[in-house]
This record gives sequence, C-alpha cells and structure tokens, in this order.
Amino acid sequence: MESVTDSENCGKADIHVHTKFSGFTKYSLAQFPDSISEPDIVVKAAIKKGLEVLCITDHNCIGGALKAQKYARDFPGIEIVIGEEVSTSEGEMIGLFLQERIEPWLGAEETAERIHDQGGIAIAPHPFSPHCPCLGQKVKYLDLDGIEVFNAIHRDPYSNRLASRESMTRGKASIGGSDAHSVEMVGNAYTTFSGSSAEDFRTSILRKNTFFGGEVTSLGACIRWSNGVAMEIGRATYRSLQGKTAQENLIHKRIGRIKKRNKVIGLLGAALYLVPPIPIIAGAIGEFIIRRKARKIWDENSSSSGLQITGENFDKRMVESRKYMNLSSNLGNIPKDVVYGKIKF
Repeated sequence: MESVTDSENCGKADIHVHTKFSGFTKYSLAQFPDSISEPDIVVKAAIKKGLEVLCITDHNCIGGALKAQKYARDFPGIEIVIGEEVSTSEGEMIGLFLQERIEPWLGAEETAERIHDQGGIAIAPHPFSPHCPCLGQKVKYLDLDGIEVFNAIHRDPYSNRLASRESMTRGKASIGGSDAHSVEMVGNAYTTFSGSSAEDFRTSILRKNTFFGGEVTSLGACIRWSNGVAMEIGRATYRSLQGKTAQENLIHKRIGRIKKRNKVIGLLGAALYLVPPIPIIAGAIGEFIIRRKARKIWDENSSSSGLQITGENFDKRMVESRKYMNLSSNLGNIPKDVVYGKIKF
C-alpha cells in the first residue's frame, strides 16, 4: 500500500466546503447566510490552491455540489465530490460520494446508514466543536469512515486535539477540511491521500491511508467573511425594500419573505456592523468566548477519559497514529506543508 507521505504520489482534497446553497444559519439571535460563495468561484479557488479533489458539503443540500461538478467538467485537473453536511438529531455529519440528498434531522446512526446505502463515506466533522452542532462522544460507537481531526476554522487550541485523539483510539481515517464559508478559506486545511483521483481519495479513506495538512484560518479571514455576509444582507434587503428581489438568488429570495419591519431592522443592523472597528471588536469577543467554551469541553472530555494531550506531546501522538494506520513514521518523507509546525493550534 502506498503511503500518503510519498510526496510524488500524494493528492490533496478539501472535504468540507460551503457555497451560497448552504442557506441561513443562526447564532444567538442573529440569522445570516452561511456562505455567499458561488459554486463556480469556489471551483476556481480550489484549482488555484492546487487541490485535486473538492468536496462541496452544503448544509442539508446537494444543489451547490451539483452545480460545481457541472462547472468543473471543463477543468480536467480537479474532480468534484457530491457531499452534504447533514443536520442529524445528534449533531452534524458529512456524507461524501452521495447520489442523492440525505434527509436532515434523522438519528445519527440512521444517517450514517443512509450514507453508506448510497455507497457514500460518513465523516464526523468538528466532533468537539464549541460553536457548531457536533457528535461529540457519539463518534465512539457510530459507524463512521473518518473523523475530521483538523478543521481550519476551529482556531481554539482544543477542538482539533480532542478529535485527533478519537481518530487514533477508534481507528478511523484522519481527515482535514477547511470548512470554508468564503472563497478565501478554500483549501486552508485539506486531506492528503495516495493517488490523485476522487476514487483514489475514496479508497484511501476506506483504507485509513489519509493524513491532513494546512493552516488554521486567520481571524482576519473570518472577519472579512462576516463583512461580506453583512454587505450581502444589506444589498439584498435594500433591493427587496425597493421591490427588486432577484428570485433566482437564494439569499435574495429568503430575505424577500421577511416582514418589512424586520427588513428595516436587518438593514440597519448590517450597516451598523460594518462601521469600523465593530467587526474587529466583534471578532475578538467571539474568539474569546469560543476559546472559553472549547476549554470547558476539553476539560470535560479529558477528565472523563483520564487522558491528557498536551501541546508538547501532541506531535508524538500523531506520529504514533500514523504507525497505527500502517503509514511511514519518517517525518523526512512528509511534504513540508503537512508537518505540524505549520498547523497553528
């Protein structure tokens, strides 16, 4: 079996990318588009980042993935995998290589079964996230093919480490994904695999012959994403108030259904958010709150298992995990951008 540490035969896949088809998300009292990225622009960004495989995983939808796949037919250097980040009743689960949409809000076990019934791959994304619906300790008994051990938008120093521990102890494929909500974020984290095709990628996951690489998404990129979302909300709301809603635009269509009073409030809120330095302050406060929540999850899971993973021995444990997966333990053979020093926990 070829090793993903062979840089000459190593492909890169981003398994976790969103487009504007992801719909709206809710955080606290605010509702906003999960992404405003067009599928074709996302494909171009993936090509620019040197990805061989791009998995579009919109929330409870495969429409964006189908559009991206159609667009990518003109670009032989990249393949699009139809995916979906499914909202289960117990947390989110990613299905890859899907033939049809998976219904949301089923139990996690049934969701995994339906993914596999299609010949798909079931992945636990950000399993210990402090701000996304996640499976948590349920990954211990679910029939999963892989665990996302490196999610680029989880900037706290705890979530990814907990995920990597479960990947090691459960014998699941170690997966990396950008969880990109903007074009800028595509490919920030990725999965390395033997070969270069989508089928090679699928085989590598099933054989647990995968690894991860990349960098944590910067706070600046997160702020620019939120600014872009606020601008799109403002633009769509203003057009809607003028009676110029573009029905073919999913975001405009959703805002068009909102009551006029709430549109005015939303427009004012979007405009206020864009006033400097409010985005920076909001980003810093959000970062602080998320880190505190992540630390609490870390303490709860570490104390319950009796296992501590410190920054000092994290690299050692991940090297041991590669031995477990029958991969080379020679760091010298790993492509430079896969070495842990570039992953800023």
